[in-house]
Amino acid sequence: MEQTATNESEFNELDVAWATDFENKERDYNTLYQDKVTKINIYSLYVNTNCVLDKVKQDKYDLETPNCLTKSEILAILKNKKQDDGLNYKLISLLKYNIDLKPIEVKKYIYSSENYGFLDNISELQDVYFYDTITMFDNLNSIFFIYYEINKKLNNKKTKKIYITPQNSKSSRKTKRKLLKHTAPN
Repeated sequence: MEQTATNESEFNELDVAWATDFENKERDYNTLYQDKVTKINIYSLYVNTNCVLDKVKQDKYDLETPNCLTKSEILAILKNKKQDDGLNYKLISLLKYNIDLKPIEVKKYIYSSENYGFLDNISELQDVYFYDTITMFDNLNSIFFIYYEINKKLNNKKTKKIYITPQNSKSSRKTKRKLLKHTAPN
């Protein structure tokens, strides 16, 4: 009986040992597995009226839904960021940067990065979806809001409508008739 008890304890130790060894080796590769995007960087770029990049602000943002920045979240961000230092700005462009490499593509990317495009232009205000990202590149996923300064002086100058009213209002309401000359047939 004693011998079978020692054999079972040795078996359990061997069983745990290989699992622990595997976990230790696998820990080095955890950063190369794809995972859902839960955090992104938000960059706000402010361009002044002279078309010069004036300010860049960066914020970290936790997504409410993994892999998705909803339209309502975008609108809330726009509302908070459209005014800065007492100046009003309007959104002129929205860009998404999402590295969606698969673990087997990392080596190819290192040697020829020109074949990959991770920057997308968002043309409509709608939900923005992110692809799963390798954990090592997770902190690079970003949204860029590009704002342009609203010039108050230009906005106050609006074209004034001019209404033309006839001098004699009675005659202008009636259709004028042109009399035809009566000609005799030959």
